[in-house]
Parts: sequence; C-alpha cells; structure tokens
Amino acid sequence: MSIGIKHTYTLGEAAELLSCHKETIRRAIKDGSLQAAKLGRGYRVSRVDLEAFWQAQGGGVLFEKVESIEQQVLEPEPEPEPVDEKPKKPRGPEQLTLPT
Repeated sequence: MSIGIKHTYTLGEAAELLSCHKETIRRAIKDGSLQAAKLGRGYRVSRVDLEAFWQAQGGGVLFEKVESIEQQVLEPEPEPEPVDEKPKKPRGPEQLTLPT
C-alpha cells in the first residue's frame, strides 16, 4: 500500500530534484559518491541514497520526514470485537480413518 511516496528515482528525476544535469548524477554514480542500481540501460537511485549524497555535498534536508505517516497508513487496524455472537461449543478430537 503506497500513499504516493516515491522510493526510487531515475537519473532524470534525481537531477530534477537536485536542480542539476542528469550527466552530473551519472558521474557521481560512476565515481562512487552516489549509490545506484543499474536496471537495463538505466539507473535507479533510492530516496535514502539520494538524500545522503545531497547532504554529503553540503545540501540540507531534501525530503520531509514521512515515516510516521507511512507507519500510520501501514499499521493494520485492530479487528472489531464480534457483536452478539454465540460462543461456539468446544468439539472433541475428530477421528481419522486410515485406508487398510
């Protein structure tokens, strides 16, 4: 269940977020200062790695903290207690018959 929060970015999306050219992002990946996964012919950069790179370059907070929102959305709601249900009678063990 997602609430519209991106967790990975293409080179173009990452470059747009950092207001730079995507070749700048590609060079950072090649020199090892930015972690990325190569998928097919392109790269995907995780939100965590992009923010770490941005802060290492002297930038501030890139994304607002949304963990509490995600936890609220992802936590299962407690099941409501059954209303007016008769308690079930306990059943004894069922006998199994094996083929002979």
